[in-house]
Amino acid sequence: MTSDLLEFYQNMDAARILFAFKGTISQAMLTQLAVVLKQQAQEEPQIQILFGIFVELTQNVRHYSAEQSLDAQGQPYGVGVITVSEEKNVYSISSGNAVTRETASRLVQQCNELNAMDKSAQNKFYKIRLLEDPPEGSKGAGVGLIEMARRSDYPLEFFVRDYKNDLQFFILNARVNKSSGIV
Repeated sequence: MTSDLLEFYQNMDAARILFAFKGTISQAMLTQLAVVLKQQAQEEPQIQILFGIFVELTQNVRHYSAEQSLDAQGQPYGVGVITVSEEKNVYSISSGNAVTRETASRLVQQCNELNAMDKSAQNKFYKIRLLEDPPEGSKGAGVGLIEMARRSDYPLEFFVRDYKNDLQFFILNARVNKSSGIV
């Protein structure tokens, strides 16, 4: 891999990747990643939107990845990948992690439902979900995907790929216009 590092760097540069992380996402790592992201986009007016989506994506990997690793304190946390890239007028924030086939199917259904809603319907759904008990198996309020859909300027992009040991790899991408206002 060392000899291919220049090619890896050039591929990341060509894809306009501003930030990439692959590994275990513990709370300490999430905090450090957030600092790096804030420094990368410090001058951008929509940093709060980017940061909100970034936190949701990293927490999803941290809590729900089927692939686990232990942090320095021996706590199990999810393993995955997070990237932030840019195009001329858009930032893309992406995550990928291993999930069971059942989880992948549920996530695809939820993303399709959210993408079928306009912003007003997403906001209404968000408020309703906050008043309900969290979904079974949720480690939070169960509003992460809704929050990302609300903040994104485009429909959520998602892909499922076969992975290993009967797991699938779920990739989620949210895009934000560089000219978005602060939410």
